[in-house]
Amino acid sequence: MKVKTKKGLLIGVGATAVTTLTLAYFLARKRRNSVPYAPGPKGMPIIGSIPEVRRDTLKALHDAWQQYGDIAHMHLGPQHLTIVSHPDLTEEILVSGHQTFVKTGALPTGDPLSMGVGNGLLTNADPESWPRQRRMMQPIFHRKRIVSMGDKMTAAGERLVKHWDTDFKSGQAVDIEIEMRRVTLDVINQTMFTADVLGAADKIGPAMTTAVQFTFHHIQNPFMPPLSWPTRENRAFKAAMRTLDEIVYGFIEVRRQTNAAHDDLLDMLLQARDEETGQGMHDIELRDEVLTIFAAGHETTANALTWTFYLLSQHPEILERLQAEVDSVLNGRSPTMADLPNLPYTKQVFDESLRHYPPVTAIPRVVLTDTIFHDYLIPAGSNVVVSIYNIHHHPEFWQNPTAFDPDRFTPERKKGRHRLAYLPFGAGQRICIGINFALIEGPLLLALIAQRYELRLVPDHPVATEIAVTMRPRYGMKMTLHPRKQ
Repeated sequence: MKVKTKKGLLIGVGATAVTTLTLAYFLARKRRNSVPYAPGPKGMPIIGSIPEVRRDTLKALHDAWQQYGDIAHMHLGPQHLTIVSHPDLTEEILVSGHQTFVKTGALPTGDPLSMGVGNGLLTNADPESWPRQRRMMQPIFHRKRIVSMGDKMTAAGERLVKHWDTDFKSGQAVDIEIEMRRVTLDVINQTMFTADVLGAADKIGPAMTTAVQFTFHHIQNPFMPPLSWPTRENRAFKAAMRTLDEIVYGFIEVRRQTNAAHDDLLDMLLQARDEETGQGMHDIELRDEVLTIFAAGHETTANALTWTFYLLSQHPEILERLQAEVDSVLNGRSPTMADLPNLPYTKQVFDESLRHYPPVTAIPRVVLTDTIFHDYLIPAGSNVVVSIYNIHHHPEFWQNPTAFDPDRFTPERKKGRHRLAYLPFGAGQRICIGINFALIEGPLLLALIAQRYELRLVPDHPVATEIAVTMRPRYGMKMTLHPRKQ
């Protein structure tokens, strides 16, 4: 049998498939060449904009938005990156387009974050297993469950201020970033393990920081050497992961060997069952979920509180108003869950801080096939990031966006605002599962610390942002401690 091609040539059926694929390839290439990339910086030959992104990721993405608009494009070596900075476009990517714009783990190379936290809920991109994970984890983070942990959060805050009372003099300078990690790690320890492992904080904190920073450098730079190479960075990362595995697997083993009930998150993870299959989690799954909660649970809130106290130190009138509310409602006692509805300004301060300095500044996605998005080409296998930071500073949705104004979050001013103009916890089906945890822990700790201490930035201390998965202060946050008279 012979088949006639468009040009009238006769070819055998055996060659038909090859010819068809060849024609399809050239037609696709022609179509791709006819659709432009979004506008953006050209960058340097071969490496593109890698130097700018490595030097200051936040600034590079912000500058691209400011100069080229709500859809911008840059090259990172051989990779394409499209930056999206508008709520309407975000909805098309994270909500209605979640089957086109998928988690980076859907690529054959997997999600780079999985190097540090495994294949937990945060990094799993498998459309079949991820829903099972979400179903099993969702009840654990239900608001009713988290509410019962409020006393443990407050107790961790009390231990922090007691440490300050005992170990520091009035006016002494400390790194508040380190202190906030101390208290949020304490919260995770108590709610996750019902155990005092602050003694292991000297191991857990640095190991987690090393793992997170190493992972982010891999995301930024496609030319990083393989993990199998014995570089200094690779050896440090492997040592950090050994430390974390030893601690986490140790907790899991001890818990499996005892029948005692602790009513903490690890108990809930061990008891979790898929409602459809009845299956529980094996040790590797537990390890991955625990590491994910460790990394996301203490790092993000610690950074959020650090930036909040920095902003308050720069706006004494807002600090004074916050203190007045806390003093009036609490009257000298520690805050409880029941107090949060009566502390609306405290919540507004925390929300506005999350707008200014969202701990997660961007949400990455990838397209698996050539995609036309608002008349611009996004090539197959390339990355798309929804810039939360840019959206949180978009003048179309935020009047005077650089100002620190907690009253933006009064019910009256929130009315009518685009629902994705504020998304510190993401959006769509993969919205952060720990949102209730963070929105209880953050205001509780903020109220307790603001009640007991006033924190003032050390004069001339440099303040700059640094992105290592989350947004942290590049040089720490040196502040002096000043006990308040009750």
